[in-house]
Amino acid sequence: MRLALYLTIGCVFSSYTFADCQPVADNRFLVDSSNITIKDITFSPNNVFDLTHKSTFWLHEFANYSHTITRESVLKDDILFEIGSLLDPKELAETERLLRTRSYLREATVRISHYCANENSIIVEVETWDNWSLLPTIDFSSEGGRSKSALGFEDDNILGSGNKLGIKYKRETERTGYGLSFNSPNMFGTFWDGSLRYSNNSDGDNYQLQLSRPFYRLSSPWSFLFNIQRDTEEVSEYEAGEEVNRFQRQNSLIDAEFGYKLPIKGKNIHRIKLAAELNDFNFNLAEQGTYLALPEDRNLSGFWLEYEYIIADYRKLYNINSFNRTEDFNFGWQLNARIGQYNKGLGADENALFWQLSALKNWQLANDIWLLSATSWLQRRFEQQQFLFSSHWQLVKHLTDNSSLVFKVNIDKGNNLFRDEPLYIGGEQNMRAYPEYFRSGTARAINSIEYRRYTDWSLWQLLDVAFVGYIDVGKVWPGSDQQLPDTDSSTLVGVGGGLRLLSSHSSRGAMIHIDITKALTDNDNLSGVEFRLMASRSF
Repeated sequence: MRLALYLTIGCVFSSYTFADCQPVADNRFLVDSSNITIKDITFSPNNVFDLTHKSTFWLHEFANYSHTITRESVLKDDILFEIGSLLDPKELAETERLLRTRSYLREATVRISHYCANENSIIVEVETWDNWSLLPTIDFSSEGGRSKSALGFEDDNILGSGNKLGIKYKRETERTGYGLSFNSPNMFGTFWDGSLRYSNNSDGDNYQLQLSRPFYRLSSPWSFLFNIQRDTEEVSEYEAGEEVNRFQRQNSLIDAEFGYKLPIKGKNIHRIKLAAELNDFNFNLAEQGTYLALPEDRNLSGFWLEYEYIIADYRKLYNINSFNRTEDFNFGWQLNARIGQYNKGLGADENALFWQLSALKNWQLANDIWLLSATSWLQRRFEQQQFLFSSHWQLVKHLTDNSSLVFKVNIDKGNNLFRDEPLYIGGEQNMRAYPEYFRSGTARAINSIEYRRYTDWSLWQLLDVAFVGYIDVGKVWPGSDQQLPDTDSSTLVGVGGGLRLLSSHSSRGAMIHIDITKALTDNDNLSGVEFRLMASRSF
């Protein structure tokens, strides 16, 4: 009886809200949005799987039944406009982009669903599609006399709350331990982000506590971050893809930042950030495998000031770094300039200036051609000066709706780099026919050409299918102070191709790479055809 009463009241209220309001097909009918107000905001959250799809079977029904759809209150917390406010189409688009950054949502649309002529107002519909968020962790492996295993789970959307929880137990040859992590990306609808991570290991505890309020929208007036963490990990050094040395690195960090949007008139964004940090690195012997001298301990405590300039020109693209999903890119300039000092008074090894410059810019060269770029320069004025220059370019040419050519150029050049942070080439570093960490040095250049073929195939609505073929050409230049004996700097060439399986309904959005590769080299150890399996966030 009570349920029937609620439904009746809901229907009456809905009819009242939509009275004298006409449905519209899209947002583009409003050429002039001035003086139009927002009458109401409706929400249409969707479950993980579309049960009307022809390939639906019991697994999809069970997943939808056991999954808690993201609560409407959680979606409301990310809305950047209010009922009764004047319509600003840019706020609708920015809200849509913000919702798509949430890992628990696969897709989001924010559109005008109705126009109410008598009030000159509109009704906005927010429609979202959930990702499957409960992910198990199961890992068993053994290689070179070393074994490791891990069991646990991670949920990126606990009971539809948008919060994340992870629990994991791991066992390795040298250590055992358990870990717990929690993250709330929008606490109480205030855009404050809180994270807690703790792991108890046999060789020491790792932890992180972070509280932040980011520039969650372009017009955000300020930002804040406080972070305290300690991480202990083993770092390996490689020669020709083989591990030749290992040591333990412990990093202790306390970081506080405050950002402020400058009140400069105009469409562009001007921000400044001020930060201080205590950043200490210590190196110790590993339980096994330490054959070379340890790197020197270092302390990079100091303070810095950063200026950020943003021209906002966001667009929705498809089939750029992923496929079958919306990708948001800013085609305006984003420039950052940071200057600071490592300070002995805060514990640094020496007083030294440092600065960092970075630029992000994307261009649409034609209707079907896009150029993406990211360039940065870091300079540290130690007694032995250190710098790192990086420039990454990607040209995407859509041949058809289902295929594209991609050209990549990546250049990195360093000087006096820290020994535990060399520039590697091989494997994940885009030389896919070569072992990971095949060579290291202080400079590298990698060029790639890819042909991508996208399909509408979907394996049980779980994995979307694409194909890729590629040629990689790369070269690394070893540094003069490099301790490892590998000094070969010949050009590397590799070819390959295979499948890309996109986990299209998972909160992690991983893309499985299944490739067959061949290194074009005289090295007898690499002369054969190799099978390669890995997971990544992009092609």
